[in-house]
Amino acid sequence: MKRAVIITYWTISVIIVALIIMMLVENLPVSRALFVATMFLPGALAAQYMLPKISFKRRAEGIRNTIYLVLAIIIMEYLLLVWTLCFQPSGNYKLIQGVSYNVPFDFPKDTGVFNPLFISVIVSALAIGGSLIDRWLTRNHPEMESPITFCSDRKRVSLLPSQILYVESCDTEVYIHTTDGRKLRNKTGISQWESALGYPFVRIHRAFLVNGNHIESYNQDSVKVGEESLPVSRKYQKGAKGDGSIWPLY
Repeated sequence: MKRAVIITYWTISVIIVALIIMMLVENLPVSRALFVATMFLPGALAAQYMLPKISFKRRAEGIRNTIYLVLAIIIMEYLLLVWTLCFQPSGNYKLIQGVSYNVPFDFPKDTGVFNPLFISVIVSALAIGGSLIDRWLTRNHPEMESPITFCSDRKRVSLLPSQILYVESCDTEVYIHTTDGRKLRNKTGISQWESALGYPFVRIHRAFLVNGNHIESYNQDSVKVGEESLPVSRKYQKGAKGDGSIWPLY
């Protein structure tokens, strides 16, 4: 069901982008507009899944990595758009934007589709929409969750994110505390768990990653999850909202 909702979102998004492209490029066939619109998907998916994984523990490094990723996405999208708009596999060169071209790269470049700002806006809109859909499904339809599979004491374990209360880092190991009272040991670093679990998990301390849906009470110094009271470090207090919530910038 979750997969069907996500596929529906991306399908509708491609149709909307295709309509926008047809408004910018005169006489562009519907099939070609749809083909061009699908070329925005790789960049949008890369932005949706890669940008949240960038660490800002070192702010300068995080900003630099963000800039590199954004530039890489824009360049990739530009090249994909040049190829899709200019390449004519059928060999039929039509009158587009008032220009009759005989070779692929005679395609008029003043359509606005090649504008880096246009590319950035479309990719950003698609990525933000995809993230919001994922979060809405996670919050309102936990039955659609995908399980997390990992090894604990040489045994393969599968858990739904909603079954995890919090993740605790202890030297070279982490402990996954579950809603049924289990404490599972794993070698994967807590930062990797943070990236894998995503929303609604909240990093409150270098040693603690908690499931926001299981927070019973909180203040800027601690949160109560199940029977445990966990500390909130000063570093992560700055993510608090004005109402005193430790909820980060979601």
